[in-house]
Amino acid sequence: MSALDKIIEEIMAQAHAQADQILADAGQRAAEIRAEGQAECDAYQRRFEQTAEPECREIANRAQSTDRQNRRLALLAVRNQVLAEVLAEAKAKLTQQAGPERFQIVQQGNILLNNSLDAIFEAEGQLLRDRAYETLTGGVTE
Repeated sequence: MSALDKIIEEIMAQAHAQADQILADAGQRAAEIRAEGQAECDAYQRRFEQTAEPECREIANRAQSTDRQNRRLALLAVRNQVLAEVLAEAKAKLTQQAGPERFQIVQQGNILLNNSLDAIFEAEGQLLRDRAYETLTGGVTE
């Protein structure tokens, strides 16, 4: 082997050694970057889980509250419908039994007496509404 071949072989060996060292350094740096990325990912996941659970509970609580409110509104709508039907039926029976002249506006001197059926029911309305609500709910209030 000639001296030139030995020099070329030595240069190639050094180049391979340097390339191996560069690859080892790159592999080590890639492993460090991967470890840093994994640590950041784990930290993000912990933060997400910590914030997601209370947020999920809050959303569930709001949904339950909305459901309770919708049920109350439905009960109120049914109650009002039943009250309107009961009042209409009561007015019709009273008018039929007493005659229309019983429920007229009468003036006695300077005093105007409103004996109309609507005025009587308005005066007694709250009591009737309370009794009807108590009947509808079975006396249970929320």
